[in-house]
Amino acid sequence: MPTGEPFRVTAIIAAYNEADVIAQVVGDFIHQGVQVYLIDHGSTDGTAESVSHFLGRGLLRVERFPEESGFPVEDAGRFAWESILHRKELLARELESEWFIHSDADEFRESPWPGRSLHDAIRAVDHLGFNAVDFALLNFRPTHDDFRAGDDVRAAFPYYEPGAEFEKLQIKAWKNTGAPVDLVSEGGHDVQFPDRRVFPIRFLLRHYPIRSQAHGERKILRDRRPRVIPFERTHYEWHVQYDHYHPGQSLLHDPATLIKFDPEAARLELLLRHRELESLQATAHQLTLDLQSAQSALAEIQSSPLLRLSEAARNALRKLK
Repeated sequence: MPTGEPFRVTAIIAAYNEADVIAQVVGDFIHQGVQVYLIDHGSTDGTAESVSHFLGRGLLRVERFPEESGFPVEDAGRFAWESILHRKELLARELESEWFIHSDADEFRESPWPGRSLHDAIRAVDHLGFNAVDFALLNFRPTHDDFRAGDDVRAAFPYYEPGAEFEKLQIKAWKNTGAPVDLVSEGGHDVQFPDRRVFPIRFLLRHYPIRSQAHGERKILRDRRPRVIPFERTHYEWHVQYDHYHPGQSLLHDPATLIKFDPEAARLELLLRHRELESLQATAHQLTLDLQSAQSALAEIQSSPLLRLSEAARNALRKLK
């Protein structure tokens, strides 16, 4: 890319009642050279107001959803994930940006290379001919109940567990190729578009979904469960991650059951266990299973009574000759 030509990376974030962390998330993106477009889904806790000082300084706009988005008015009172994903798809066609990131309001994204910003890392990926980025999901858990709005959430909670197998795919950054993208089919976890080429090394995704007992109870019991659209559960099988939770259950974790975050170790893991290596390992595992299956089938054939009878007939014929 010629020197001086703009290379814009835009994070599109949807938020509902995330005032305790949204300014940290938006500020971190901007600090890393990534501009932000925020969709405020009817927050009642001052989410939009807490980032207003970033407007014109990396924050492109705070859009009220659905009022300013052209979506059904009933989406205002429900967790309309399909509509939000469709809105993000549309914005990725409308906004002027070389790359986009589909992000949530409680996520921090980082380069796999120490000292390189998210913007510069994505630019390097683009230069190498790739047009999509996968992320390694680390779910940071609350180990105490002392977090308060304004605290640095990354300093407060240094312990995490890797994302579950069902959420392993996190292909949420892509190049603006001019073609429409599909976020809905995979629930926002795996963006789809023609001729996709995913960079083999994952980037970091640090996720802080629960920040205290009170926050978790409010999020699960008030902000999520009553507002989920039944069709999205039955048709897409979305919104199941908190099904195991029951009122009164502790949301705090024992640090001994988690991993303490070490930036150097985490990035080394990204480099050693990249997507292409995992693909080769999966292929080798499948070949091993296929070989074992073939050996089992051969042993079964060799032990068949019909085969023994056939061998006995051949021996009898040889004696007659």
